Amino acid sequence: MNSYRDFKREMSSISYGGFTKILSNIQKYVTDDEVRAFYPKNFFTDSAEVEFFIFTDRSIIRFRQNARASDVMYYKDFQVETLRIIKSNSRQEEMQLEIKLRSGENFFFDSKADSNHDWEDTYAKYIENIFIMLK
Repeated sequence: MNSYRDFKREMSSISYGGFTKILSNIQKYVTDDEVRAFYPKNFFTDSAEVEFFIFTDRSIIRFRQNARASDVMYYKDFQVETLRIIKSNSRQEEMQLEIKLRSGENFFFDSKADSNHDWEDTYAKYIENIFIMLK
């Protein structure tokens, strides 16, 4: 299950409460065909705030959702200054990605910290997909 469509289909079959709001919010601004990579940060953790990153050919779109509000931030025509991927030597599913944009914005993704045990392998694949897309 690596594609955005597969992820949405899985989430619609399992009710994840308030976080289905974030997926419906995404659908207002991004079509499935535009999505080249994505990352659902803290979607399966106890975090009070979920961030969902969508990567298109020309933009990074960050959707945030918490109990009080939804927030959408576009990084249009972004330029990656540095891109760093770290793979654990001890466990394949542990992977981290650091993205630094020329605008000064930084993003950090961690397959273990951003998910739960059941999703670590899948999150590592999401990270690798983003790395391949941006390199």
